[in-house]
Amino acid sequence: MNWINKRIYIAAFIIYLIAVFVLCFIKGENLPEVEKFIFGLPMDKVAHFIMFLPFPILASMSIIRKEHGIGRSLLVLAILTITGSGIAYGTEVIQAHTGYRAYEIADFMADAAGICIGCVATAAYIIIQNYRK
Repeated sequence: MNWINKRIYIAAFIIYLIAVFVLCFIKGENLPEVEKFIFGLPMDKVAHFIMFLPFPILASMSIIRKEHGIGRSLLVLAILTITGSGIAYGTEVIQAHTGYRAYEIADFMADAAGICIGCVATAAYIIIQNYRK
């Protein structure tokens, strides 16, 4: 991957992080009205899942290089996944102190589920790419 592509991935990751922080800390009355449930699941939990799903994918595309090898790439991915989970938990803790958002462990669990599924998808991609060499 050349340096120009790497810069695009880094820019996309930064834009993604900004969007996540805006969505996490925007006042509730500024959010669009949506259905309460989708497929029997609370829509806000689905939104949390979807919001954090790209974290390990974009983070790994910004940091991991093909020459790292499979072991190092998966280790970096694990660290990124833990970091993403820390960010997700941190947003919930900060929301508890905003006065207009609430701390909900279920939101964090949805965030963590999205991060874990994104991690598994990214790990599968790394493994498949390594065996294609």
